[in-house]
Amino acid sequence: MPNCLKPVTLSLLIALPLASFGLGRIELPPPEAPTSIRISNTADFWAKLKKSSIGQVWADPLFQDFIGNPDEDIWKELLFDGETDAEDEVLLEQLKMLNGEVVMAFDLDNDNPYIVAAMSAADFHRSLDLDEKLSGVLEDPFETIKSTFQDVEIIQHIDSPGTPDEESSWQAHVGTTFVLGYTKEWVEQCIVRLKKESIKEPQGNPVLNLNLPLAQFIRTNLLEDMKQGAAGQPAMYDPEVLFEALGLLGIDKFSTRIELKDNEMVADNNLQVSDLSKGIFTILDFEPAELPTVSFIPENISSLEVGRFNLLRFWQEIPNVLATAMPAVKPQFDMIMAMVQQQAGIDLEQDLLANLGTKYLSFSVAEAARQISVIAVDLKDSMAFKAGLETALAAPALQPQVAQSLEIEPFLDHTLYTVNNNDPENPIAFAVYADYLLYGHPEGLRQVIRSEDSPASGGKSFEQTELVKGLRKEVPPRAFGYSAIDWKKNLDVIIRELNKPEYTGLIMQNWAKSGSALPPPDLNKLPDTDHIASFFNVSYQYAEADARGLHQRIILKY
Repeated sequence: MPNCLKPVTLSLLIALPLASFGLGRIELPPPEAPTSIRISNTADFWAKLKKSSIGQVWADPLFQDFIGNPDEDIWKELLFDGETDAEDEVLLEQLKMLNGEVVMAFDLDNDNPYIVAAMSAADFHRSLDLDEKLSGVLEDPFETIKSTFQDVEIIQHIDSPGTPDEESSWQAHVGTTFVLGYTKEWVEQCIVRLKKESIKEPQGNPVLNLNLPLAQFIRTNLLEDMKQGAAGQPAMYDPEVLFEALGLLGIDKFSTRIELKDNEMVADNNLQVSDLSKGIFTILDFEPAELPTVSFIPENISSLEVGRFNLLRFWQEIPNVLATAMPAVKPQFDMIMAMVQQQAGIDLEQDLLANLGTKYLSFSVAEAARQISVIAVDLKDSMAFKAGLETALAAPALQPQVAQSLEIEPFLDHTLYTVNNNDPENPIAFAVYADYLLYGHPEGLRQVIRSEDSPASGGKSFEQTELVKGLRKEVPPRAFGYSAIDWKKNLDVIIRELNKPEYTGLIMQNWAKSGSALPPPDLNKLPDTDHIASFFNVSYQYAEADARGLHQRIILKY
């Protein structure tokens, strides 16, 4: 297999964790290539992906009519950014040989991929034969040098030999494993290990995994870019001190593991963080969240979310970050806060934020092709919060802004504040109701307030919905946030948005500019909502803190 791997390879190959016994192929890439992508079994992965909601929609004849029934030649042209040549055809044939476990690891400093994959000896030799044929037709042919190490043949490919752009890769095959890398020493090390230890082949459902060393990216990319951008400018702050104060330097790596089952897809995302008590992480509250006992959540919900956050603690962290990382800016911040307090007649922290609780819930109802959403934030002292809000909105200095931006109306002994915006189809309002600050669609807020006087008040009929029953089954007690979405009910809203002229026009404009080999979709052939909805089900999500940082699980039911 030639070392001139094209970008399309990256989108076709993706990754996962290890087995417990024997040598896992994911253990073989070198330390200088910590970014890794692995798929446990590519043939099984694609087969299971076809059973997913997206896979079923894609294979649906009506959907294929909608996207123009692209054939194999169109896909080749799309993937290879133009007509395929001999090199592309060889690469496609070689990719077909990677039908078992595949690991790709990347040395981002040198843009070098390392490949470790399951491959039969027959396929390996066929790949070498294809390389030999290819070398004779390329305008810039590569040289091949063969050597032996511990009775294993090593093939060196030399691109642009004898020029400043000369680059080599080495590959070998041991047992059932193919390796390709950019140092001969690494390939030899792989040979030694593969001859000593037997490979533990992955079992069970196909799994895809991605590992990203974020610490390296934050320090060598983001931080260095900020330092270089500040070069020659007055030093208002030290980027490294700022990143430390924000908690960004405590981030180590991100990993995701996606398992494809017959009836669901499960994704586990992990953010490894050394300290969750500083900077941006102070907004999170890791105490377990419980389903609310309120009666105002309707039965016909299309989504439900429950979680915790600590806005007061996050607000109090801002001055600490400024004092530590941007001391020159701290006096300006204090001056602005003093001016706001003087004009509003309240202390933002003491009169509003201190009265906010740490729990919130949100729900949506999809009806008549529109979505009505409400967020309810817990209040520690609703009377004190309401008094502070009314004082600020009645402050003489703020009257011009309040009159221009808000419509204030009484509603069933409550006050509804509707925000004047330029999107009449998506109005936003807020109100104080019982022990909650409500925010969302005005009609949703009215429905919540009406529930206080409803004969059904005091019941919890939403608890009997399949959405909530599923949440109780899928979510562990320690989760600090979780949600459920019924995609069948929400598709009406999604498709209605996509069919708006401003969106369809934008799609067509961007399609024309892209020069894509695929024809633009025929919007007149878009399958009806009920047909598309038949392929979808419910998704669940939850988040929790553990000893390593943050863990999120997403479950997509088919």
